[in-house]
Amino acid sequence: VTFPNDYKEFLLQHNGMKMFDGVEILNIEGIIEYNEVQDFPEGYVLIGYHFDGRYVIDTSKSRNGLGYMLYLDSIDAIEDAVNLNSNFEIWFDMLVSSNGTKYWEVSPNIQEYYKLVSE
Repeated sequence: VTFPNDYKEFLLQHNGMKMFDGVEILNIEGIIEYNEVQDFPEGYVLIGYHFDGRYVIDTSKSRNGLGYMLYLDSIDAIEDAVNLNSNFEIWFDMLVSSNGTKYWEVSPNIQEYYKLVSE
């Protein structure tokens, strides 16, 4: 598996991170351990948790630069993943900016409102 450059850089600098309450980005040892028990097709890698949900990278899409970050509820199959339409760097920035909330669940109209407020 080849990880995207922005994610590799994060691992080299931090090797995982526990952030907010219930949000964790796995370290290298955790990635190996937890992916041994996942039933994902080849190329999908679990990289973290959001309470009982999971963050996954689709390494086949990571060559394109965007669109490889996925979110799965704890019981969802990979086919039911929510595409977060971002790379690791953008996803991480949005997660931190939203104080660890599931920012992708906010309706587009509310997102537009906050864009206008922040200008």
